Amino acid sequence: MAKHKFKEEKRFRHRAFYVLLGLIILGASYRLVEQFVLAPVVSWGMVAAFTGMIMVSALIIYLLSSVRFVTVVSKKGIKYQLYPLHFKRQKVKWDDIEEYKVVELPRKDAWSGWNLYYSSDFNNYGFGEHKGLFVKLKNGENIYLGIEHEAELKKNIKKLARN
Repeated sequence: MAKHKFKEEKRFRHRAFYVLLGLIILGASYRLVEQFVLAPVVSWGMVAAFTGMIMVSALIIYLLSSVRFVTVVSKKGIKYQLYPLHFKRQKVKWDDIEEYKVVELPRKDAWSGWNLYYSSDFNNYGFGEHKGLFVKLKNGENIYLGIEHEAELKKNIKKLARN
């Protein structure tokens, strides 16, 4: 097994989503308690709606907290996994790579923090990083992997890549 020289694991950390969903849970919980304590007659439709909001919000929080992105660069190639979308690590061998670059995207692309692109020119994986690894494959596919530790990647990728 090839000893990797660069490995990075990130989790979804956009706190605004967690805060928003937490506020939805608090508001729905308040309205649910209000139905049982203050309302003269319990509206079971409202109870079902607020219970559903709480359960869906809690499920979304759970799913977002389980998302993680792993990037490994080794002598064999590049592996990446955006769990839970990829159940297995995606592997790209050095022989399949036409070109690779450690790039920095324009700051305006990172303003929203989401790295959203409305184009099908490449597959973008990451959580809003404006620095990353751009890989062009021999089959024409382009991949962008968001990286936080750009200097470490630059230092190690030249040693690992077979050109």
